[in-house]
Amino acid sequence: MKESKLVKGVVAAIAILTFSLPAIASDVEFKGRSEKVSYSDLNVKKEAGAYALYLRLQQASKRVCGVESIRNAGGIRAVSRQQRCYRDTLDAAVVKINNPVLSRMHEG
Repeated sequence: MKESKLVKGVVAAIAILTFSLPAIASDVEFKGRSEKVSYSDLNVKKEAGAYALYLRLQQASKRVCGVESIRNAGGIRAVSRQQRCYRDTLDAAVVKINNPVLSRMHEG
């Protein structure tokens, strides 16, 4: 039981780094932004738990990358950078978590 919580804590810490690294690589505007995504309350071995985690990762990726509408972002280029950051960040988070159920959801 304790080992499981430790593993989830380590994965959560990796997810934090995962969110910040692609954002830094995508554009300077996103440098240093990160968000902790907790999922110790979820059973990610089950589809329902993995789906809930995936939704959390999507929302966190949007917040970290500042995904907005063209009107609010200031133009198509800004939206393009945000979308690229979002995709890269979400991809990296799913890879780092390394959960087969989550990966299948992400791949579609």
